[in-house]
Amino acid sequence: MDQTHTRAMEALQPFIHLANSNSATSPKFVANLITNATSSPNTYVFAELLEIQMVQALRSTDTPAEYQGYLTLLEIFSWGTWQDYQATPNLPPLNEKQTLKLRLLSLLSLSAAIKPLTYQMLMDALSITAPSELESLVTTAIYSSLITARLSPATSPPTVNVTSVAPLRDVKPQSLTTMISILTQWETRCGDVISDIEAEIAKIRTNSAKRRAKEHAQMALFEKTLSNWGPEGSESRLAGPKNPGWHGGMRGGAGGFVGNKREFSSDDFDDGYWDNGTENAYDTLVAGSRMDIDEGAGSSRMGPAGAGARHAKRFLGKKY
Repeated sequence: MDQTHTRAMEALQPFIHLANSNSATSPKFVANLITNATSSPNTYVFAELLEIQMVQALRSTDTPAEYQGYLTLLEIFSWGTWQDYQATPNLPPLNEKQTLKLRLLSLLSLSAAIKPLTYQMLMDALSITAPSELESLVTTAIYSSLITARLSPATSPPTVNVTSVAPLRDVKPQSLTTMISILTQWETRCGDVISDIEAEIAKIRTNSAKRRAKEHAQMALFEKTLSNWGPEGSESRLAGPKNPGWHGGMRGGAGGFVGNKREFSSDDFDDGYWDNGTENAYDTLVAGSRMDIDEGAGSSRMGPAGAGARHAKRFLGKKY
């Protein structure tokens, strides 16, 4: 419980004790009790005093007219405002302490309901004519821990910036139905939000489970495929069948050899071609292909040097 509210409850206890222990039940005694309770500087809540049977007895038609207004006055101090007091006829007059107390309580209600609070609006609501008087009232409320506020007289318009209000006003019984309705609507909205959150959580969990199942199926398929690539069949699968016309150096085709000439080896030519061929086979081959192979500068096919070169080339690839 707020400390300010606790102090206000403690300040009211002597008056409650006096109302319960005193055998006098006359309307005059109850009226004096209400006047003293509302004039006390530290009393700001009065609901417990209102619930006492002796106080409620003032509502009886047998109560003298001069005391009937004290119960209404106590109700205004509990949850009403200065404007309620001004608008209600046949109420007892207020002394100076009661006037200050009711204005302070009205300031609490206005601060909780209206923002921003301008000087002019507060002066009209509290029947104050001078800005200095309003500033004195607000300062008293601040030092009494009723509100946390800052005065801004230089702004246009001048305002009172309230940041917090002490929970010192009693709840009007007629407003309980409205409060219950508001709280019920708030509870319903909270339930709808919780339901939406739970549905979203369930959706996320379902999608996550589907995703994990899909990943598991893909991993199982991958492992099954990988297991089929055993040691026995891996070479054949990777290499594949050799094509007789493959460029790796196999014999075949109309030319007698297929592949890159730079990958030749001496074994590929060990077929007696150079030994059993005609004397002019090399010349015929060269003349037919129009290629000069390994001829140095100044060499000639017809001269002795050229004949020697041809002779050397005839033994190319020959194994000894």
